Amino acid sequence: MLGDPRKALLVMAVPMLVSLAISQVNTFVDTFWCSNLGTEALAAVGIVSSLYFLLTGIGNGLGMGISVAMARRIGAGEKQVAEDIAAQGIVLSLLLSLAVTPMFLLLRDPVISLIGGGVAFSESVSYATPFFLSGPVFFVHGTLAGLLRAEGAAKRSMTVMLLSAVFNMILDPLFAFALGLGVGGLAWATVASTLIAIMPGAFWYFVQRSTYVEIRFAHFRIRPALMGEFLRIGVPKIVELNIMSVINLALVHYLVVCGGSTGVVLYNTTWRYVSLLIIPSQAFGGGLIPICAAAYGGGNFSKVRQGYNLALMVSMTITMAAVIVVASFSDVFASVFTSTESMVGLRDDMSHTIQLFCVFIPFYAWINIASSLLQALCLADRSLYSTLIRNILLVAVFWYTSSLDLEAMWWGLVLCEIFGGFLMGGWAEYGLRKRIDSFRMSGPVPAP
Repeated sequence: MLGDPRKALLVMAVPMLVSLAISQVNTFVDTFWCSNLGTEALAAVGIVSSLYFLLTGIGNGLGMGISVAMARRIGAGEKQVAEDIAAQGIVLSLLLSLAVTPMFLLLRDPVISLIGGGVAFSESVSYATPFFLSGPVFFVHGTLAGLLRAEGAAKRSMTVMLLSAVFNMILDPLFAFALGLGVGGLAWATVASTLIAIMPGAFWYFVQRSTYVEIRFAHFRIRPALMGEFLRIGVPKIVELNIMSVINLALVHYLVVCGGSTGVVLYNTTWRYVSLLIIPSQAFGGGLIPICAAAYGGGNFSKVRQGYNLALMVSMTITMAAVIVVASFSDVFASVFTSTESMVGLRDDMSHTIQLFCVFIPFYAWINIASSLLQALCLADRSLYSTLIRNILLVAVFWYTSSLDLEAMWWGLVLCEIFGGFLMGGWAEYGLRKRIDSFRMSGPVPAP
């Protein structure tokens, strides 16, 4: 992680690319089984997904903050401080999860009703409840993933993600059909597979102790200064991720208003392909964060620039090629989720929606890479502002177009995401130049 940024980026990104690809295969399998449960089950997944991402966004955002803070300290040669940050992060993630879990359970029914759960209320409650009961599982998973990324343990990070995805694919039909739990079984399968994925990480850190960063709690005490160091990055990222989830709740509401369960199904199912096509940018963006954070901690901005340019070029090239394939064969891809009698009538509409969404995917990939650079440069608040502006605009557009038709809503989404790409990309370039100018004037960057 501290050597050639081009080699480091490939070493970090390729395992992440593989694990994210398998994870997306898992979501496709999940959606396939769900489509066999009917349109109401698919609508329930679309309604609850934002609440699920709201929960996991807290753990993932905290893990990202810990990762950046640790990587900067490692880059500055302060291994002991990085270890202390890791211990503080694990304790805080557990405390937060215990505080958040009751709140999610309390708000479950009214929130589901508010965003449109009337079209599939009982299915939505069944799908949401396992997630809300399992907050500590998702928080610890996000934190452990951040620790592994911080020390450049790309293969181990990949192992954790692969275990979660593979076991979820195995457990989905078992819980949903063999045990008769229906759509709720799909959620319990996700919880169980996430818990299984935590086990090797806990083994490496606390039993085998084979990691670069060693975590010990023998003389642990809460250190607000160290918590503040990773919370300065983690809190804006948590807010950014959760803004996206909250905004998506509003988007789903307007989709229900405009198109009922059909609008939610088209949006949520087509987004599976969006998630698949932005995997390269997520992988290279995820690999970019600890590398650029370590280089930033050491004041090596040429390495930051090299890493960013390579991540942007490679991820955009792969994304563009994949987009062309998916758009050209959209009818084939739509047929994956429209093979049952209850879904076949949506095939043409889904094919058309896939083609429209392909227009903005390269710009969404740009958002991921640019946001990662801002996180690494401790400019997470800039990434947050960009996300906030883009999503507020999107809500306004959905509010207006929901009185028209779904076609207008899709085109509004396309234009907003294109704007978001230019906004985040421009902010990342400006932030990097400001950091370089500041370094030239004042020397190495002090710790926060």
